[in-house]
Amino acid sequence: MTELRAEIDAIDDALFDLFAERMTYIHRAAELKAEAGLPANIPSRVDEVVGNARRHASAHGLDPALYGAIWEKLVAAAIAEEERRLEA
Repeated sequence: MTELRAEIDAIDDALFDLFAERMTYIHRAAELKAEAGLPANIPSRVDEVVGNARRHASAHGLDPALYGAIWEKLVAAAIAEEERRLEA
């Protein structure tokens, strides 16, 4: 069980590395949106990203509703971060 938990922890660490990398792209998106005069929240893009998460989850045998909900929160946090940067 100890080895299994260590493997799960390693995957979690890798996920957070990817989330941190993803956030660097969110920051860049905020810069580009500021230059283009775009809002942080673009509903069609939100729908696309969440829909992609649901499809990817389903393709991997995971619960699309669960991962869609997780991605909705992830996207909401990204939008909030972009809004903070756009207001600055």
